Amino acid sequence: MRKREKPDDDVKTINEKYRLLFEAAPVGIGIADLEGNVLDANPSIQKMMGFTLEELRSAGVGATYAEPEERIALLKALRENGIVRDREVRLKRKDGTIYTALMNVDLVELSGRKLLLTTARDITDRKQAENMLRLLSGAVEEAPDGIQIVDLDGYIIYSNRAVERMYGFSGGEFRRKHVNEMNIDPDFAADIIIPCIKKHGCWAGELMVKHRSGREFPVWLNTSLVKNSKGEPIAMVGIIRDMTERRGFEEAVRESEERYRNLFEDSPISLWEEDSSDIKNYIDGLRSKGVEDFREFFETHPEEIIHCTELVKVVNVNKATVSLFRALGKKELMDGLGQIFTEHSYGLFKEELIAIAQGRTEFEGEDVVKTMAGDEVYVYLKWSVAPGHEEDYSKRHVSMIDITERKRAEKAIKKYAGELEESNYMKELFIDIMHRDLMNHLVTAGGFIELLKEDETQPKKRSYIETVERSLSRATELIDSAAKFSWIESLESLEFVDMDLKGKIEEVIENLSPSASKAGVDIENNVTTSMPIRANKIIGEVFASLISSVIKYGNKKIIVNSEEGDVFWKIRIIDRDGLKDTDKTVIFDMLYGMGKMGVKGSGLGLAIARRIVRLHKGGIGVEDTRDGGFVLFVELPKLEYSDQHYYSERQYSCEKQ
Repeated sequence: MRKREKPDDDVKTINEKYRLLFEAAPVGIGIADLEGNVLDANPSIQKMMGFTLEELRSAGVGATYAEPEERIALLKALRENGIVRDREVRLKRKDGTIYTALMNVDLVELSGRKLLLTTARDITDRKQAENMLRLLSGAVEEAPDGIQIVDLDGYIIYSNRAVERMYGFSGGEFRRKHVNEMNIDPDFAADIIIPCIKKHGCWAGELMVKHRSGREFPVWLNTSLVKNSKGEPIAMVGIIRDMTERRGFEEAVRESEERYRNLFEDSPISLWEEDSSDIKNYIDGLRSKGVEDFREFFETHPEEIIHCTELVKVVNVNKATVSLFRALGKKELMDGLGQIFTEHSYGLFKEELIAIAQGRTEFEGEDVVKTMAGDEVYVYLKWSVAPGHEEDYSKRHVSMIDITERKRAEKAIKKYAGELEESNYMKELFIDIMHRDLMNHLVTAGGFIELLKEDETQPKKRSYIETVERSLSRATELIDSAAKFSWIESLESLEFVDMDLKGKIEEVIENLSPSASKAGVDIENNVTTSMPIRANKIIGEVFASLISSVIKYGNKKIIVNSEEGDVFWKIRIIDRDGLKDTDKTVIFDMLYGMGKMGVKGSGLGLAIARRIVRLHKGGIGVEDTRDGGFVLFVELPKLEYSDQHYYSERQYSCEKQ
C-alpha cells in the first residue's frame, strides 16, 4: 500500500505548476494591489512594457499608463462591474513609446487581501492594420472612379459610391445583380469579359451600359482577377469610368479641329504650318559651340543661312497660299520651296534666325518672294509659335498677306510727292520772280505817273492820271497779297510769343485811321479790356485786312468791340450795311470780290486772314446784325488755353445778333 504524500508537498507541487504557467504564459500577467503597487509580473508583460520586475515594483502601475485618466477610468469600470474585459488601453513603455494593449482585469482575494489580476496583450500592430484597413476602405468608397467587385460567376458583391452615382442604383440594389443586367448587350460580360479575365487575368475596354432611368452611356472598364494567399481566384474587381464627358470633349475637339481645318483651308490669307524644331536644335548646337553674337555669325557665314532654309519643314499650306504662289497644288509648292526665295528673302530669313536664337516666339516683316512662274510678289509675313511648343519650335503658324498693290501705290505716291515738291518749288520760284519783276515795272510806272500828275493842269486829264494811279496801287497790293498768300499757305505752324491783343488792335486802328479818314469812315474802338494771348506778330494783319475790307466798301462807320468767353477772346468788326447771303459763304475765299459799285478787290487779304487765324487755332466768320448790317468776327484762344484747345471752325451764321 502506497504511502500518501504529505500535504505540504502537494501544495508545493501545485505552486510550482502555477508558477510555471505564470512564467511561460504568452500573454502578459501582472498582480498589483489597489494602491497600484506591483507585486508580481511575468516575463511577457515585462517584455511588453520594457520594465524589469524590480523596476515595476519601484515605479508602480501608474508609470505604465500613457495618461493617468486611463487608469482612473479603468478602476471606475472595475468598481462598477467587478471585472474588466477586452478594454483597449493606451500604455507607455519605459522608453516613452506609446502603444495599445487589450486588458482584462479581475478583482481577486489572496490571503485576505484584495488584489488586481491583470492580463494584457499588445495589439498595436492589429490597431494599425485596422486603421489602414479603414483608410483603404474609405479610399475605395470615396474613389472618383467606380470600383466594383463581383464573384467568379459575375454576381455583384460590392459597389462603391461612384458606381452608385454612375448607374443610379443603391449598394443594396446592386448586390446579387449579375453584371449582364447592367450592359446594353446582355451577353457581352458572360461571353467575352469574364472568360477573358479567367484566362488572362484581366480585361480592359469600352462598352455601353445603362442607367437605372434607361439612359445609355459609355464607360471604360479595366478589370483584373483577385486571388487569395494560395494564388487561387476568389473574385474579380473592375475600375469603371464614365466616358460621357470625355466623349463630349472628344466630339468638341473634333468639331474644333474641323472648324480649324476649314478656317485654315478657306482663309483668304496665305497660311502655313511649319516645324522649325531642326532649326532650333541647330541654333542651340551653335550656341553650345560658343556662338554668342548670332547676327555677326550669320552675316559672316551667309552659307549657314542657306543651310537653315533646308531645315524648314512645311507641314501644310492652305488654298490661298497655293493661289498666291501660282502653284498647281500643294505638292508642287511644297516640293519647290527653294524657287520662291529671293535675295531679299535670305535677308529677312536671317532676321528670323536671329529671332529664334533670342528666344522670341513672334516675328513679322516684309519680304519679296517669287511665284512658281517667277513673278515677284511683295508680302507682309508674320509668324508665331503655337502654345505648348515654345521650347522646341515644332509648331509654327505663318501668315502672308500680298502687299504688292500697296507697294506699287507707295511707289507711285513717293514719285508723285517728289514731283509735287518739285512743282511747289517751281511755283514759289515763279511767284518770287513774278513778284520782283512785276513790282519793278509797277514802281517804274508809278514814278512816271507821279511826274505826269505834277505837270498836268487840266482837270480831266488829271482825273485820268489819278485813275491810273489808283489802278497801279491796287495792282501793287494784289501782287503783294498773292506773294504773301503763297507763303502763308505753305506754313504748317508759327512761332508764338505772349502779347496783349488789345494793344495790337489799337496799333492797327491807328495805322488805318488816315486812310479811313480820307474815305470818310469813322472807326469806333470799344476794346477797353486787356486780352492776353500767345500769337505771332502777323496776327495784326488779320484785323488790318478785315478793317481795310470794310473801309473799301465806303461805309460811314465801323465799330470794333470785344467779348470774353470761357476759352476764347472774341473780337467783332461791325458794319451797319449788310452782305448778301450768297456772299457770306465765300467772303474768305481767294479771288472773292464784291462791292456796292462793282468789284472792290481780289479777296486775297481775307483769305490770308483766315489762314493766319487757323494757324492760331482760332476761328473767323461773319454774322448778321438786327438792323441789317453784318459783323466780321475773330475768335482766338485765351493765353491759358493756347496749347490745349483746337478750334473747330464753324460756318458763318445768318442769325440776327
